[in-house]
Amino acid sequence: DRGTNPLAPDAVDLTQLNSVSEWLASIKMSRYAESFERAGVTTLEAAARVTVQELTALGITLVGHQKKIMNSVTALRAQMSATSQGFLV
Repeated sequence: DRGTNPLAPDAVDLTQLNSVSEWLASIKMSRYAESFERAGVTTLEAAARVTVQELTALGITLVGHQKKIMNSVTALRAQMSATSQGFLV
């Protein structure tokens, strides 16, 4: 299951994404792009800080969708810290 290893070779290379909408499209969750934008989550850095509670507030209430997004948030955080030149994120 590639969801358990955010650095798996077949995982989406999140460092190649430039926007929240591209990120959501990469995990097939584009339908929520507008919700993220309305909430002011407009950068991948902001997306990496999203919590499950915030997803619920955004109207993302389906548990499967929350899990999919949070798995990707975890991967975003992992890839950001791996590419941050040794800075703690």
